Amino acid sequence: MELSGFEHLIYGLVSGLTEIFPVSARAHSAIMLKVLGADRISGLPVLLIHVAVLAAIYLSSRSQLVKMSRARRLARIPKKRRKRPLDLCSLMDSRFLLTMMLPVILVDLLYRNISEVSFSLLAVAVLLFVNGVVLYVPQFFPGSNKDARSLSRLEGVVMGIGGGLSVVPGLSGLGAAVSVGSICGIERSYALNMSLLMNMAYLVGMIVYDIIGLIQYGLGLFTFQWFIVYILAAALAFVGAMLAIRIMRALASDRGYHFFSYYCWGIALFTFILNLMA
Repeated sequence: MELSGFEHLIYGLVSGLTEIFPVSARAHSAIMLKVLGADRISGLPVLLIHVAVLAAIYLSSRSQLVKMSRARRLARIPKKRRKRPLDLCSLMDSRFLLTMMLPVILVDLLYRNISEVSFSLLAVAVLLFVNGVVLYVPQFFPGSNKDARSLSRLEGVVMGIGGGLSVVPGLSGLGAAVSVGSICGIERSYALNMSLLMNMAYLVGMIVYDIIGLIQYGLGLFTFQWFIVYILAAALAFVGAMLAIRIMRALASDRGYHFFSYYCWGIALFTFILNLMA
């Protein structure tokens, strides 16, 4: 059974929010499909939602990406020929980001094998509880203001491994990366911004697999009316992602993200009850 038009819109909005909030988008997708009585969602709306979230992250991080790109280009010019000083901070940010992306790219390459693993609702509930613990723990560690100038490649790899957890229903890659960063003493806003950029690599991988799936299995239910519904769902995903990014950045400079752990534990309990009723 497929989702209705209105249910697609709900799915798009929730997907946009949960791709950014540290609460596991894949877990919420599985829960929504179960609650709405659907066994699947066709590949085209999923592709459009992933593109919309990627666009939201890109637009909200564009200035940082431009600075890093300029720094890389300037670094390739011999020192004597440079007409302006090298932006060392942006250059180090770029190198640290590439280190973070390596585990995520590896996970993207292995995604097909990982996605074939079946997760029951009980397993999702347990993983959501674990995700809550991951988000709760960093508040007990002293804060710091470390950035790429004082970070090691190992810390970047560990954050990247955390980011790769997005493929597991119940675990948030972005939440894990930011939590690892906080434990390592990385300034929270910096950890969030770098994790968002890292998440772009994950989404690019998902988009590639979405396209492959469409080529293999076709568009499924597709008419002009349904295409409009899919576009609207993607637009809501974009709005949800942009809103979530703003909220996450505001929280980074305020209380942090540990209160999301209570939500994760609550939704874990809900999922456990849903599993008993199934």
